[in-house]
Amino acid sequence: MVNQVQKEEYSQYRWVIMALMFASFVLTFLARFAWPPLIPVVVPVLQMNMSQAGAYMTAFYMGYVITQVPAGMLADRFGVRTILGVSLVIEGISTWAMGSITSFDIGFTLRVVTGLGAGAIMSCCARALMEWFPAKERGTAFGLLLAAPSGGLLLANYVVPALNNAFNWQGAFQGIGIATAILGVLIYFLVKTSDEPKGEKSFFGGFKVFFNNRNIVLIAIAGFCLMWMELGLATWANAYVKKLGFSVKEAGIVLIWYSLGGLIAPIVSGWISDKIGNRKNIIIAAYAISVPLTIYFGSQTTLQMLNIIGFVYGFCSYFANPHLSLMVSEYAGKEWAATANGIANFIFQLAPMVGPLILGGVIDMSGSFNTVWYMMAAGPIVGILVLLPLRPPAAE
Repeated sequence: MVNQVQKEEYSQYRWVIMALMFASFVLTFLARFAWPPLIPVVVPVLQMNMSQAGAYMTAFYMGYVITQVPAGMLADRFGVRTILGVSLVIEGISTWAMGSITSFDIGFTLRVVTGLGAGAIMSCCARALMEWFPAKERGTAFGLLLAAPSGGLLLANYVVPALNNAFNWQGAFQGIGIATAILGVLIYFLVKTSDEPKGEKSFFGGFKVFFNNRNIVLIAIAGFCLMWMELGLATWANAYVKKLGFSVKEAGIVLIWYSLGGLIAPIVSGWISDKIGNRKNIIIAAYAISVPLTIYFGSQTTLQMLNIIGFVYGFCSYFANPHLSLMVSEYAGKEWAATANGIANFIFQLAPMVGPLILGGVIDMSGSFNTVWYMMAAGPIVGILVLLPLRPPAAE
């Protein structure tokens, strides 16, 4: 047990922990999305086709999904700093090595390894914030954390082209990899713990907590429904905008506005939830507003309206994001927060694995995007039905 003086020290240190967790998430998404901006440059050099280029993103998600659950289990047993620090170093080294690839096969393997490292981030960060932040500040903390994915995506679209111009594509990968590995080392030395896990903890205790709690299972399903919509939009919006006759650059601007909305929303949403509570109702409201916005976005044909609705759509859809992981953590408690988030995030990530494939098949069969928007909107509708019987977590 820590004494009162130590507790006060930890309390004052919580924003350092917040900054480290935020940086971990940002660099993970920067490493993840460093590849798409470099596709036009690297594909001709390595004589790859577009199917192979797309497979590099699939490779990342293969590794990413595999480590979600075991990383959470290890973090709950051995602590955040070791698991998160090692994971970031692995991710950094594999990203740095991408700057030396000479064939598709080597790059594919390295992207899988990058995903393996990245898979530990969410569960470790969730556990750290549960340890360090009091209940009255956790909405704000998780809101800041869940703003990082959009921040990383935006950063990738600005930093990667700049690095490519300054140092070529090899230097872009190597620079991001070095920064990620350095952060991993800093994590190991700077992350303290206010609730040291005991080495004798059962590896599988978190599974019992997760699957015996109906509320956690319902949130995991609802999160899948949200990812179905969000990743469907992220995958197919560019193609839709380009089919309307706009350029690749103009389509990218629409997604930038959408990402800006997604960057701001979690911060605002988390702060509001700390003030008024009712996280369940906030999630349901965000889902409900996202349904008509999905269909309305798909009916726009002018660039100005696509940008405006894209920003509003991104804001409303990402308004729910921080509360899913936070409520999973609150139901599981600090002791099992990492394992519970690892399992939940595994279920969340099944949506980007199957959704784009199914939606793409519908586009191929119908020859248009009309049906896709309704299929995407069905996700949050199902999510609302799943969330209705949810009971609030017990107060600490």
